[in-house]
Parts: sequence; C-alpha cells; structure tokens
Amino acid sequence: MSKRFSLSVVIGVLILVISVISVKSVYLTAKPTVDTAEAHINEDTATLEGMIHNTGGRDVSCYGFRWGTSSGLDKTENLSGSIDVNKPFSTTITGLKEGVTYYYRAFAVNAKGTAYGDIKSFTVPVKYNAPPIVSITSPGDSMTITPGEVVKISASATDDKKVESMELYINNIAKKKTDGGALTYIWDTSGMDAGKYVIKATAGDGVKADEKTINITVKDDLKKVAQAAVTPAANKVPTRTKTVATPSRGVNYTNMSSYPRLSQYNGSFGQFYYRDTGGGAIEIDPRWIAENIVTIKLPGVNRYVQVHKNAKDNFIQAFTYIQNGTATINGKRVPLLSLVDTIDGTFVSRHVNWNPSEGLSNHSWGIAIDINADNHFRYVNPNWEPDDPNYILWVKAFQPAGFSWGNSYGDSMHYEVIK
Repeated sequence: MSKRFSLSVVIGVLILVISVISVKSVYLTAKPTVDTAEAHINEDTATLEGMIHNTGGRDVSCYGFRWGTSSGLDKTENLSGSIDVNKPFSTTITGLKEGVTYYYRAFAVNAKGTAYGDIKSFTVPVKYNAPPIVSITSPGDSMTITPGEVVKISASATDDKKVESMELYINNIAKKKTDGGALTYIWDTSGMDAGKYVIKATAGDGVKADEKTINITVKDDLKKVAQAAVTPAANKVPTRTKTVATPSRGVNYTNMSSYPRLSQYNGSFGQFYYRDTGGGAIEIDPRWIAENIVTIKLPGVNRYVQVHKNAKDNFIQAFTYIQNGTATINGKRVPLLSLVDTIDGTFVSRHVNWNPSEGLSNHSWGIAIDINADNHFRYVNPNWEPDDPNYILWVKAFQPAGFSWGNSYGDSMHYEVIK
C-alpha cells in the first residue's frame, strides 16, 4: 500500500506541476507592447519608425506598419527578420503627394494576438514638390507700343530646388532659351504687324515646370490715325467709272483718289469708302462718318463714346441693364456695374486685330465694344467660370440688348450689335 500511495503522490505532483506550467503559459503571456514614433519626411518619401518594448512572453512572428490617407489605414508594410526589444524598426514609403495628410501606426504579432501603437499622422509639405515661380519683370503687362520700338524683355524664376532652364515665347514662337533662372531678350518690333502679342516665359527644375504670360499691344500712333480720320475730303467729287462697284445704302459719293477701297455691306449699318494707312489702321471717308457716327453717353458709367446711329439704342439699352441690374456671386448680390472694370473700342477704324491681311473689324462701323480687355482676350467656359464678369454681363445685359458675344471665337471681351 505504501508503494502504491507513493506512486499516486508522485503522479499527483506531476499533474500539479504540469497544470501550473500550463496556467502560467496561458495567463502570464500577453500581446506585445508597441510604440509608434514620429515619421521623417524627405520630399515625396517618409520613413516610419516603431519600437517593441515587450514581446509579451512569446516570439514576435510579424511586425511592421499600417498606413493610408485616412485613419482606416488600408495599406500594410510587413517587415521580416528578428526584432530586438527596445530597438527601433523602420520602413520607407514612397510616391507621396504634396499637401496630402497620411496616417500610420506600428504593429507587432505574437501567439497571443496583434498589438498596435498609437495612430500618428504627417502632411507632405507643398514646398518639396513646388514648381518654379516665374516672373516677367519687364515690360509691364498690357503695355501698348508702336511698331519700331525696341522692348527689353526680362524674366526670372525661383524654385525650392534649382531652376534648370528658362524659355521665352512670343505668340507661341520660341525666341530664346537659357540655363538657370534668368533670361533677357531684346525684341525689335520693326516691321511687326499691329495687334496683340502674348509674351510667355517658362521655367523648369527638371521635374516640374510653370509659366508666366503678359499681353503687349502693338498699335500705330493713334493720334496720327485720329488726325487723318478727320481730315476733310477734297471738295471735288469725280464721276464714278464702270469699274467701281455700285455702292450700297450708307455710301456717299466721295473722292475716289483719296478713298479707293469699298468695305463690305454690313446690314443696316451700310458700307463706306476707305483707304489703308498702315499697321492695320484705315481712314474712312469723313462724309460717311459725319452721317453715320454719333456720340452718346453710356448710362451708369457716364462715359461718352462714338457709335453707329443705328446701334445707339442697343448700347443705351445694354448699359441701362448694367446700371440697374445685379448678379449673385458666391452667395453675395452685387451690382452689374461693379463687374465693368474697363471699356475700350466702340468706333475705331481698323482691320481685325490690326492685321491688314484680315477683313475690317466691326469696330470700324461703330457697332462693337470691348469690356475688361486685359484678361478677356480668351475663351470663357461658362461651366467652369460661371462667375466670370463678362459671361454674367453677356447673359444679363448684352444678349437681351441685341448683341452677339465674341466668346465663340476666343475673344470674350468683345460684344457687337447683331446686323
């Protein structure tokens, strides 16, 4: 009995020891303890760091980071290899976008489960991926010159990295290219046709590029043109020959030696004799001007302009709408008058774009007007720019007053009375 009793005692002790070990294994192990460290950002990459302070009594089978552009952390970076307690582990994520905020946290896994560090975040600074900043220091934007002037064009660029190259264009024709962040070009306008010219400077840093544009207008001496326009025609009126087209309504008998050319017929606004004076300007028979061009005062802006007598009611009606109308922009009601910065044109005797190879501008009949010219020699997309002042003025004033809009051919400053 004593032997059996002794054996039973030994077996019981072994069972107890095994039970204690099992209980200790179950209850004295835990998930790892993990911390998330601050990220180190370098342009479009970031190095994430973490640290395991305690393995939880079990081997760590997996560790790494979870990250993403939201706290949902939809991306995982699994790291392999042995890991030491209280020593940092890290990984580098790439392809990050400027201005975007990223979230991340460290994790570690043992047989007990997965443990996480705190969720942290960082935002990629815009400056790391910014394109060059381009400036045209001379000439000034919207400058007007006459053919023959020599213009010094100076441009520069700055960048958070290094400006690799700059290039200058005039009306999209390349003129000069340099290495670095400075460019100078001497533009001799001798022989240039009158018209609008777009000067564009571009700069690149090898990764990104940007540009700056200004507009220059080349015009003949308007004082000379205006002086010529009011020069009285010769008193003698010669008899027309059979080679001259029969003039339409609105054309008076004139001195054909002074005004040998005949304009096209322009609906109720008639046609006229004229001559070219160079640089895209024309001189119209002053008799036609005297009979058809009148001076009116535009309501609201209180400005006197010259227009065709058959279009004056349209101009007065349009500006009456502008004087009395309002529009809602960004939730705020504003007067239409506040949308008119500049007024140009009306009666100006010239070819289209001051280009003698093109037809006559409707400004020559005094039936057109240019509004906010500085930044509207372009197309306005109503879907993208519903608050553009010239689009609003078209809808609220000029269209109801019987005007067409030059936006259809990329000239959103231009409104003209329909024939």
